[in-house]
Amino acid sequence: MFTGIVEGLGTLVKSAGNRVTFEIPERILESMEIGGSISINGACLTAVTIEEKRERLSVDVSPETRGKTNIGNLKPGDRVNLELPLGVDEFSGRLDGHLVQGHVDTVGKIGRIKKSGNNFVFRVSASREFAHYLVEKGSVAVDGISLTPYRVAGGSFSVSVIPHTYENTTLQYRRSGARVNVEFDILAKYIRSSLDKSNPYRDKT
Repeated sequence: MFTGIVEGLGTLVKSAGNRVTFEIPERILESMEIGGSISINGACLTAVTIEEKRERLSVDVSPETRGKTNIGNLKPGDRVNLELPLGVDEFSGRLDGHLVQGHVDTVGKIGRIKKSGNNFVFRVSASREFAHYLVEKGSVAVDGISLTPYRVAGGSFSVSVIPHTYENTTLQYRRSGARVNVEFDILAKYIRSSLDKSNPYRDKT
């Protein structure tokens, strides 16, 4: 479980088969162990090798993950957002962001990007089939970043990105047309599932 608060940026070093290797900041790598989880661009992945001296970490990316995220499209030198799992003891303190599973729902596409004062406004489009998971001023994770959607229309939405988030995440490198991982709010998913199950006509349409 994650919060969508990015802790640092990594760099893709190489990809061979299902094995993908990233250069990771030392302060993040020090908290990792083999078999541990890490969010990379919002996708929860498992560390399979750690090279502390070279500050590198490798993960195995399944065909399912490649098909549902932008991980398989990364090239050497591409930057990625990183977040370590939420610690159990952190539940007794403040919870920044929102609860993010690291289970990417779909790949969206960045449309228009515009400057609004000191902030940047990104328009993100996804399939209309996910429209029921989007709530005006709710929560959504874009490449693992906890953001607030507004101007929701179908599967599309806008997010306003403050300077700190822009400068400390991969959003600073994104341009119109870029593909981004999108994970919708887990609460919206559970509510939708509950409503579907309580509808006696759901299998009769």
